[in-house]
Formats: sequence, C-alpha cells, structure tokens
Amino acid sequence: MRESERRKALGDWGEAKALELMNRLGSGFSKAWDVNAETHNHPFGDIYAEHGQSRVLIGVKTRCMFQKHGPLNETYSVKKKGHDVLAIARRYKAELAWIAIQVIPELQTFNAYYGTIAQIEEQKERFSICMKPEYTPQYLRLGQSNETDPSILPEWSNGGYVARNRPR
Repeated sequence: MRESERRKALGDWGEAKALELMNRLGSGFSKAWDVNAETHNHPFGDIYAEHGQSRVLIGVKTRCMFQKHGPLNETYSVKKKGHDVLAIARRYKAELAWIAIQVIPELQTFNAYYGTIAQIEEQKERFSICMKPEYTPQYLRLGQSNETDPSILPEWSNGGYVARNRPR
C-alpha cells in the first residue's frame, strides 16, 4: 500500500468512526451528518452536529498514535491555512470543533477525543491539537480508552509502534 493510500484509508475510517461514536447513545451529540457528502473535500469540516445547545462544525483528524520512528505523534494539524474558517463557521451558524483519533493499527485500538478550536487557541496551539498525555484529559473522550476495533487494518501502520517497542 502506498503512503497516500494508507493515509486516505486511515482518514476515511476515522471520519466514519467519528460519526459512529457521535451517534452512540449518551454521546451528547445529535443530528450528526457528513458535510463532505454535500461539499467534497470541505475546506474545514467533515461533520456537522449539535452538542448540547451548540451547533458544531467538526474537522476529524485521524493519525497513527506514534510517528514513523517511534515517538508519540504529539500534534495534529486541524486548521487549513489560507481558508477563512470563521466565515465557514458563520455559514453553518456553528462553532468550529475537532475530533482527534489516535490509532495503533498493529493492536487494532484507538482513542478518540473531542474539543473546540477555541480550546486549542487558548493553549496557543493555533493550528494544532496537542495530543501529549498531559493535554488529553482536558478533552471530551469519545468511546473507551484504547478501544478495540477489528476494522482497523494493520497495513495502516506507519511502523511507529514497532519502532517504539524495539529493544534499544
């Protein structure tokens, strides 16, 4: 599998998984739908939903939990430079938000978190979601910790989990 195919497969899985997690009973989300069905390769969002009393436009970012050479993948870029994301939010009358999904393909496990763009701007991480362990407790967890999903394919690995666990 080529790198571009691996990333696309992982990203497509993540968007479908995010919708599934949001539609679980007790998630706090309602009326979730895929905005890419309306606007292919939307400039910010993947999902529109309601969360409590808020409307949210959500960018989903799915990454292997570990970088190619083994260290934790600490930040996920969420805002596309060169796009007026505030104008996009106004069009949907929604707050900008994100779902970050950490995947370990070799174990077929994932962690999923929800937060808002305002939340990460407050952390001075204007274009990135910080995924360091000291930051993730601030985010809303979607699903269980290290949840197993057999639909995660081992070939989506970038090799980071193996590199991380090699004897040194």
